[in-house]
Amino acid sequence: MSLARTYPVIAVVLTLVGLALGHSTIASTNIGEAASNQGASAGVPFLAVPLQTLGAMLFATPVILLFVYDKNNGVLEYILSLGMSQRDIYRQYLKAALILAGGIGILDIVVDTVVGMVSRAGAVLFETPILAVILGLSVVSLVTMVMMSFGSLQKQRVGSNQPLGMTIGTALVVPLYIIPFVVPSIVFWIDLGWAGVILGLSLVMFAASSRLISRERLLP
Repeated sequence: MSLARTYPVIAVVLTLVGLALGHSTIASTNIGEAASNQGASAGVPFLAVPLQTLGAMLFATPVILLFVYDKNNGVLEYILSLGMSQRDIYRQYLKAALILAGGIGILDIVVDTVVGMVSRAGAVLFETPILAVILGLSVVSLVTMVMMSFGSLQKQRVGSNQPLGMTIGTALVVPLYIIPFVVPSIVFWIDLGWAGVILGLSLVMFAASSRLISRERLLP
């Protein structure tokens, strides 16, 4: 269970780095002037968003490890015997993952709000935590569904294809490092739209979970 302790530590470090990056770039740049000139520097503070999103994903990863552990030890079989469906099981673990990711989101909002009120840095400092929370929850939703699905399909007792899940999550976040430099003037809306696409995919997977994954796949 050492991995279950390692992931949250790395997640907190990434989140703190993201917060420090966002605050330092805002403090060293005249955001109002940069935004009005639509320069590339206007999007630099949004580089904190992907770091915080990765932090949320890693912080929720122990839920996936718990899912695999419960599957291998017959806990899911017992839950199924109580009359719950695959979707019901996925919903409970997904809810737990979102609660953990939400904890990181609350940290982002509290720190950014306090610093924003003290420094009067402007709207950008309040936009980044909003994006971090929305994107974090969206990515966590999709990655959790993907990793639980693969964990249900495979028979070997391993951690639900963690490398695959992490790769998918990282791939979803990579565009967020590029967008602030390409279209800094509308980076907030593009990131928000990207979060909507990710959330839509996770909802489709969740809705189809009972059809895609048979009950027998949740047995040890």
